Parts: sequence; C-alpha cells; structure tokens
Amino acid sequence: MRKTRPGSVVSLIVFGALWLHPAIGYAGPLDQYIEGAKKEGSVRLGITIRQKVHGKVTGQKYLDAFAKQHPFLKVNFKRIGGARERNRVISEMAGGVVNFDVATVSETMIPTIVDAKLVRVVDWSKLGVPEALRHPNNVGVTLRTPVFGIGYNRNLIPDNVAKTFTWENCTDPKWKGKGASDDRPRHLNELYYVWGKEKTLDYARRWAANKPAMEPSRSTGAQKLESGAYYLYCGMPRSQAKDLQVFGGSKAIGIVYPEPVPVGIGDLIYITEKAKSPNAATLFLHWTTTKEAQKILDDVDFSGHPSFPDSDVNEVVKGKKVAYATWEQTAKSDDVLAEILTAMGFPVVR
Repeated sequence: MRKTRPGSVVSLIVFGALWLHPAIGYAGPLDQYIEGAKKEGSVRLGITIRQKVHGKVTGQKYLDAFAKQHPFLKVNFKRIGGARERNRVISEMAGGVVNFDVATVSETMIPTIVDAKLVRVVDWSKLGVPEALRHPNNVGVTLRTPVFGIGYNRNLIPDNVAKTFTWENCTDPKWKGKGASDDRPRHLNELYYVWGKEKTLDYARRWAANKPAMEPSRSTGAQKLESGAYYLYCGMPRSQAKDLQVFGGSKAIGIVYPEPVPVGIGDLIYITEKAKSPNAATLFLHWTTTKEAQKILDDVDFSGHPSFPDSDVNEVVKGKKVAYATWEQTAKSDDVLAEILTAMGFPVVR
C-alpha cells in the first residue's frame, strides 16, 4: 500500500515485501538491546489497549505474547487512554515524573513531546521496522491502525442494501435524522487528501444537512447503533464494530467499507527520554511492528496494520482504493478537522 498524495487515490492490490520483516529471529542490530534488556529485567508500558473487552481477555493476550518471546522481562502495563490521560502523562514527564518506558500519544501531539524533549530517538530503519510503521524522524512507531467504514443496524438496514453503500449514502435524505458519527469525524481527514478541500467541505455541508447525531464517545455511539437508536454510523472505526460483533456477540451490528477506504496513522508509541529500561522498550516497539505481533493485535484489538497479509484487516482493504494520509499530512489533521467542522456548522450531539 502506497501513501496517499493530495488529490490522488491509492489502489491497494498487493503488498510489497519491503513492508514486512521477520516476526522473530533477532540478530545483528538487536543483539545489544537484548543484552541490555536482560540486565534491566522489566519494562513499563503505557499504551492504549484494553486488557479485557466485554469481560473477555483481549489485550492481555497481546502482552502475554510479547512476554513469552522475552521471558527475561517482567512486563508492567497500565493503560493510557484518551487525550486527557495522555496530556497528564506528558505533564508528569515534563515535571520529572516518568512512570513509563513506553508511552503513547495521538499523531497531533507529536510536536509537543518532541519540543519538550521527552522522546528517546532510535534509528528504526536500521532495526528493520517497515517505513509505513515508523515516524520519519524516528520519534516512534505507529500502533493500532484505524480503518473506517459505515456501521449499520442489520435489523433496520438489510445486508444486501448496506453492501451497496458509498460515502454519498450518508448524505442521502432517506437517512435524514437517522444517522450518527463521532463528533470528531477523523475519516474525513483521510478523505480530504484524496477528494481535495473543495469536495470534502461540500460533502461535509451536505452531510450536516442530513442532521447526523455527533457522538462524543465512539463506544456510546456504537451501543446506540446496536440498540436501534441509529440506522447507520458514518465513519465508524472497524474496531468498534468488531468489538461488538466478536466479543459482545452482537448480531445487530454490520459494517461496510466504501471506497476509498479511510485508513489512519494510529497512535504513536515512543520510548521516553528518561526510561529506566530503554533497551527493553526498544525490543517492545520493534516487536509491535512484526508480522506476528500485528496478527495478534488484529485478532484481539482489530487494529492491525493492513499491509500485513494473512489478517482480517488485510482482506478488508485488499484490492480496494484507500485514503491514507502521510505523516506530514496527519500532523495538520487538527487544522483540517477544524475546516470540516466549520463547514458542518459545529453540530452537537442530540
């Protein structure tokens, strides 16, 4: 999958071998980190993954897989959730309190941690990390890739109707007042760089005229969709739908992926500058970008990177046109989102 350029569409048909690297088989450049990690003996992880979903073990399986490959390390995990928690961690580190060797931020928060000198830079290319997963300035690597589609209630919209959906269906007056989205519709950020500014803002205005409910919580929005409060949910992250389908046992939730399929950068995970276990942290970041780790992540969190074959997310996008912004474009995503929301008239949740 090639990165999107403004005004262009990417055809995702096959994935080049250059994107991948061996799942295990550490050698050469990683040797020094392995030896260092053995002396450190533990690693403190602060990433946005849930250990359990709907009472079922999910993210813990991911962490256990890393621990199994590195039995000399004790893995200490504490979830860092949304923007509020991430900002708190940044403030603590700026004040000298460093509770994590690996921490996470959204792509728009990267300049903050770089300017505050909170990041330990590693040359990830020399460690074999695929270009698509590493930050161009080696600040860290991406984790939990969002893929967006249109969620729908299968009791209200038949599957054979939903499978014909395009993004224009969200603006169809037939669904006026019956749809929903996030109050920060990030899928439009990705489409912006394929459609261009004029088309995206025109679409945003027409969509707003359809009066979608703008939900501040993706989880709450997904639950309302399942209950039948909404017919469809435009820009629904794949992970939200799959959580309810697989771990919640829901038969009411469906999701389709109109072209171009929006694919986000995801979270950035990085090694903290004052990490107690920087070698162990390096091993963890490297491991997250392996085929094995991405497959497990997609199985338990439904957020694996689509460039890796033999995964469900790969099948979702294979052969389709995708909207995938570059790191440079993503850095401006808040400004783009502000344009979009302005065009929509700043809708609020009903």
